Amino acid sequence: MDKKDLENNIRVELENLERLAVEMKKIKSRIIDEPDFVEIRAIGGILHDFYCCVEKIFERIALSIDGKMPYGEDSHSRLLLQMASPIESIRKEVISPGLFRELKRYLRFRHLFRHIYGFELIWIQLIDLVDSLDEVKNKVQSELNDFFSNGLL
Repeated sequence: MDKKDLENNIRVELENLERLAVEMKKIKSRIIDEPDFVEIRAIGGILHDFYCCVEKIFERIALSIDGKMPYGEDSHSRLLLQMASPIESIRKEVISPGLFRELKRYLRFRHLFRHIYGFELIWIQLIDLVDSLDEVKNKVQSELNDFFSNGLL
């Protein structure tokens, strides 16, 4: 993938992150006390999609810039770690240690979401991720813009 394709792909995914944040705000605005099972399932889907969207960006960076992509059972965790680590003579770290820790929480949720039934989601365990989503999205956008300050984004 050339520089222009990478830039376009990342722009699309950043727009998708924004769209997911808007969807979450709409669902949150409908909740009075506690969400019902349909709203909880929708919230779970948005949280899952949010991390998948961030991961798509990281995959593109790993393939286009790093020239390597982790594989195997723990590849998702290793990809996140790869983005938080500089690669000598190739690039600086893509994300800060603080954002790494925050995204790790969303990665854990992604794993949970894929391995349980929707009716097993518990609202009290989702609240922090829901409330942090917009702030984490802003950090992702900011840190990616800083990373690509050489004109890619």
